[in-house]
Amino acid sequence: MKKQPPAAKKSPNTKTNNKRREAECRTEEKTAIGGPKSRAIPPKKQPSKASISADKKGSSTDVKLTKSRSNVNTAYDKTVTEEKEKPKKKEKWSGEEAACKFTKALNSVNMKEEYEEIQKVSVQSERCKIWQAHSSRNRNPDYKCYDDNRVIVQMCKSDYINGTKINVPNFAPLVYLIQLPKVETVDAVEEFWRVIFQEQCQSLHIIARSDELQNPGIEKLFAQESGAYLYANGFFINTRKVEKKDSGKADVFVIELLPEGCSNSVMCTVYMHTYWKQFGGPDRFGAQIKAAQHIAKNEHGSSPTVIASVNGAGRNAALLSIKKFNEKATQSVPNSTMKHPTEES
Repeated sequence: MKKQPPAAKKSPNTKTNNKRREAECRTEEKTAIGGPKSRAIPPKKQPSKASISADKKGSSTDVKLTKSRSNVNTAYDKTVTEEKEKPKKKEKWSGEEAACKFTKALNSVNMKEEYEEIQKVSVQSERCKIWQAHSSRNRNPDYKCYDDNRVIVQMCKSDYINGTKINVPNFAPLVYLIQLPKVETVDAVEEFWRVIFQEQCQSLHIIARSDELQNPGIEKLFAQESGAYLYANGFFINTRKVEKKDSGKADVFVIELLPEGCSNSVMCTVYMHTYWKQFGGPDRFGAQIKAAQHIAKNEHGSSPTVIASVNGAGRNAALLSIKKFNEKATQSVPNSTMKHPTEES
């Protein structure tokens, strides 16, 4: 019997296969999108703050910033502190060596003894007869002037004024130390300005505070405003210019002096020093040193310089001494190291 060949397998129906494949695809899609959890890829969880903190604590490679910053700041602060503690090198004054030598040479003990010796010296009354005869014209009975070097007034009722001529060594013009007159007396005012006129004095320094001259005040000696004038027994006293300064500087007045019957006047510059207390030191030292330098310059040739004060032998004599001391200091110290005071000193 003849074997029949195996029947060929029928190929599946294409339509049926397509339907089956579509179903499988739909199943796979459903499984991929919303299938069981076992087949789905689980989403990654975001780590919590607590877990991050725990991980950082467990890690040996992490550096603690807080500790590191603290160490840096401490090292910086230490460096700054050490720099502050280092003493700054003091700059040496160029005149320090000369000043030290000068101070040692003064020998303060000897100076004190010399001052005490001067205080013991008494005024020789027999040399002050003219002063005693005019006691009513003096402001203070304790400040006498000798007859042999007194200032003599000309062309007045009396030739007396409480003033002394001082011949300063190595200084050409004379210096007059004068007691301010009793301004309530017209004759005394005329005698004061008559001396300035007859000696052709172009520079006058007055040392007096406003509270020392009251009822009447300094305005009875000369007018305090520019353009104002006074008369003292026919003696014309005209204030031509006024420059008011602050309390530490001298006020400047330009005074025109013209006696009755004269045609040529004398212009005198008056420096009013109001910063220097009586029986004490000045408020500032720059002003009187500047005044001493002005006197030392001697800009007016042989014209005498007049220095007046309330008592006539205190502050004005001190100003003259400062002038002489400043002159000596300027000659002994090189110009490169000698500094002159300014008006602001």
